[in-house]
Amino acid sequence: MSRVLERYMKIIVCIFILFILPICTFGHPGSVLLPEGCGSCHVGHGLSNEPMLDKVEEQFCYQCHGSHEQQSEMKSKGKLSPAARLDDIEREFSKPYRHPVEESGGHSPTEQLPMVSGARVSHVECVDCHNPHQRIKQGINRIDEVSGFTLSGQYVKKAEHEYEVCLKCHVDLLGGPDSEKDISKQFSVSMRSMHPVTRPAVGVLSPSTMLTGDVGNQMNCSDCHRSGEAGGPSGPHGSSYEYLLSGNYNTDINADESPLAYQFCYSCHDRNSLLDNESFPLHKEHIVGDPIKGIPGTSCYTCHASHGSKDNSFLIKFNREAVSGSGLTNQITYQSYGRNRGLCYLTCHGQSHDPARY
Repeated sequence: MSRVLERYMKIIVCIFILFILPICTFGHPGSVLLPEGCGSCHVGHGLSNEPMLDKVEEQFCYQCHGSHEQQSEMKSKGKLSPAARLDDIEREFSKPYRHPVEESGGHSPTEQLPMVSGARVSHVECVDCHNPHQRIKQGINRIDEVSGFTLSGQYVKKAEHEYEVCLKCHVDLLGGPDSEKDISKQFSVSMRSMHPVTRPAVGVLSPSTMLTGDVGNQMNCSDCHRSGEAGGPSGPHGSSYEYLLSGNYNTDINADESPLAYQFCYSCHDRNSLLDNESFPLHKEHIVGDPIKGIPGTSCYTCHASHGSKDNSFLIKFNREAVSGSGLTNQITYQSYGRNRGLCYLTCHGQSHDPARY
């Protein structure tokens, strides 16, 4: 193609983007808030290695999804509707726990995560999770035109579930079967119990479960991993709490029970129900402790996994930093004998259970 023809083609593309597409149906989510359609984002000449954008990566997105001052500037330029009231996502990325969009390398439109070589994922960018050209239908909870991986490791161009988008990065291809980094293993079909993220809730639910605790319901990763502020933006952008959790979760072995200590767990599991031992006859003794016996309380994390348990019901998975093998048989085992009945073989809070019955 000659340079002259190439120049004319670029001019035609620019005219199409700036003047023709704005009168057509536009695909960016919330397109009614973009008075210039495609021209609200794309300019005739952009930065090097950018798709006709005047800023790099997340800095471009922050113009509308950033501070009030940035949004006001875009409104003054006629790029953003005066009616727009958008969350400040840039602020979320300033929190101590966040997806590192600002620290990582660039995104390539031809890449396919995860790194099949097993190397560490080199980056995460806004467009790894969001497709800026796809309209999200109102009132329908779905992920459109964003790639992902199924639980079995199959690449899909259009993810049907939020967790499939997460599995683009949160896998450990070189790790063992119990790798804590590989979320797909923690939610695999072989799990004895799990939070209902990759499949609907089944069986008997804990009496403490609130709101969305009906059999057949399903959760999203972002129900737990999201802004730690009430009324904050949805999605796992940033949080003041470790692991991008929606609330405080004290995992210390000898944690003192309080509404704040297990704020994260208590957002779905009723605190009064747990302390009234409706799920397990010794819940209060384990969480609060027993001053008469001289036993301190311990964290929910001492006995329960957050994602899934390969061997036990009720997400029971003992924290090996908190417990050790039982005195006689050196086991760390839980055996369920039905609702509110079971055996524990382990040594905990200085006492050997060989077994402990309830």
